[in-house]
Amino acid sequence: MAGALELLARAVSPSIALKIASSLEIDGSLLKAAAKLPDSAKPLLQAAFDEVGSIALADALRGFAAAAAANRIDIRAVWSGPTFPGDGDHTTAALAHLVDEATEEVFVSTYSASSSSLYLRALWRSVARGVKTTVLLDPNLNGGKTAACIQEKLVGARFLGFKPGPDGGIQHSKVVIVDSRAAFITSANLSEAAHERNLESGVIIREPAFASTLRQRFSALYTEGYLYQLKTLEGDQG
Repeated sequence: MAGALELLARAVSPSIALKIASSLEIDGSLLKAAAKLPDSAKPLLQAAFDEVGSIALADALRGFAAAAAANRIDIRAVWSGPTFPGDGDHTTAALAHLVDEATEEVFVSTYSASSSSLYLRALWRSVARGVKTTVLLDPNLNGGKTAACIQEKLVGARFLGFKPGPDGGIQHSKVVIVDSRAAFITSANLSEAAHERNLESGVIIREPAFASTLRQRFSALYTEGYLYQLKTLEGDQG
């Protein structure tokens, strides 16, 4: 059976928990702290107060708020095309900001790209900072010209291709994974059209467990031979 502290933690939001904790730490007054709560939750606060006292209760509520913040999943919609009040980030800004946050690794997959794309500029900045940058693309698009263009713009990055099955297929995913802690899944390619003209939709998910699982999926595809390393313009890439 759940104790008084657990029942109280389930009944209040992290922000309310912090307000109650602050009130208790000021003067230990249960009456003032209870003023922060709806009437339905006040008996739970009284029970927790009677069980552990004001100091321990304040510490417990702060711990609950910190744990909730650490495990929060931040999900935001990202759009290209017409914008409306309340929309999430625009695709171009969202991708650039996300890639610019990277300190260890950026993994990107795309179908097409354009040489002047702001996406490629963001990826070049990650390469220049010494961040491990991997790009999965379709090496056969436009007779290989698109892949060659991306490689020329991102010298120092690692490039992968997709090996289709006997019935054919192409690399059509559009994903950005940063430091295995945040992921951007979108319909948009790394192209000018994708962020200037097209209607595109996507989502940024800041949740390490999800981002790590997604990154491991691409790693498994490489290990099992579905993805392979491309040659650079100068030869084999080490």
